[in-house]
Amino acid sequence: MQTEILLHTPPPERRDVTGRYSVRVDRLSETGEAHGVVAATLDAPSDEDFTLVFGERHREAWPPTEFTFIGGLPGELIEVDATWRLPHPNRKRARHVPAPTVRVRHVLEAAPARVLAPCPVFGECGGCQLQHLDYAAQLSWKTQRMRDLLAIVGFESPPVAPAIGCEPPWQYRNHMRFSVNREGRAGLTARNSHRVLPLRACPIAHPRINEALAILEDEMLPQPQILIRYGEASGQILMQPAASPELRTRLAAAGLDIHETDMEESLLGQPFTIRPSSFFQTNTRQANRMAELVLDRLPAGSDVTLVDAYCGVGTFARLLAPQAGRVLAIEESASAIRDARVNLNNVPNVTILQGKVEDILPRIPDTIHGLVIDPPRAGCQRTVLDSLVARRVPRLVYISCGPDTLARDLAYLCLRTAAYRLISVQPLDMFPQTAHIENVTLLEAI
Repeated sequence: MQTEILLHTPPPERRDVTGRYSVRVDRLSETGEAHGVVAATLDAPSDEDFTLVFGERHREAWPPTEFTFIGGLPGELIEVDATWRLPHPNRKRARHVPAPTVRVRHVLEAAPARVLAPCPVFGECGGCQLQHLDYAAQLSWKTQRMRDLLAIVGFESPPVAPAIGCEPPWQYRNHMRFSVNREGRAGLTARNSHRVLPLRACPIAHPRINEALAILEDEMLPQPQILIRYGEASGQILMQPAASPELRTRLAAAGLDIHETDMEESLLGQPFTIRPSSFFQTNTRQANRMAELVLDRLPAGSDVTLVDAYCGVGTFARLLAPQAGRVLAIEESASAIRDARVNLNNVPNVTILQGKVEDILPRIPDTIHGLVIDPPRAGCQRTVLDSLVARRVPRLVYISCGPDTLARDLAYLCLRTAAYRLISVQPLDMFPQTAHIENVTLLEAI
């Protein structure tokens, strides 16, 4: 008689610890996340579980009293799951335990401005933060955020106009960079993770990009990413890496005009050539509106000299050329200069100056009547601000995608040095459904 041997299968290794809480949301953070205070603990992890997460310091973090997460609005009572990852058993415990992943289970008391988020991965995807907030309320929140930031740095009654919305506030992105998972499927990355969420469509992406994405779903794509860019004016699609001949045939059969090295786009009727590495606005509708705002705020005339600082691919330099006698375009990046030369090769009254703004601006011998500056999200370096203070340009248009750094720089230019007067701040919603805020600000020299 044979004896049956029963093999013991060890339980799967625990990877995380989860608790359930009701949270009263008190505010939205600058990143669009809900901040809430724990109103009740519904299913608490054990003291042993918290010891696994935090080690000997677990009593400093237990019980949790507040959470930050996507999907709540001020005043709401939300039931959430909070999940803490356990440290790797073979690695030294980190000094600081990462914040838990918080997911909304139920909205127990909803705010009046709550709407149904259309994206099935909203809150899990790292792209949008405000899909659950009515669009008019999004614009009000962004307007008030700018007023509050400027008040904090010292401006009394800051001249912030109501934010200009994007209509419709969906399907506006002309540039998407999708991650590709190990199975070769394209998607967007989950928040605070490298995990790819495969998608057939994204509600903020242009419909033509979604058409291409749906076709790509049947392909084994190369890692790590695929870029898709659509030109609203030209109808061309720029795709990198290059599609296989078979894929190109399928895309062409769907009416998609695929390009691999560059594509054409236009703003206010002016043509631009865009390469995969080129910086160009991802919302064509709002980019046209922003261009109109900039041109309206700068002087015009055959005797006028304008400066486009941080000119990039030459966007504003080309748009300003018809209203000025001369335009000086300043850019440090060799790659951007290469793009700018292509886009400005038939514009005789634009001169490209390669170098740092703070080095070139003080040495320009011409009288400068107006200047547009569009720095990175980090804002202007102090040396750039000092060169603007020294130059005292009569009309200065500051374009910013960083609200906090804009407030900091305006305080330096207008309050600390008193070199400029703040005339207007116009928020422009370039990225609906997200917490990002673009601003077109006008200053005049004192």
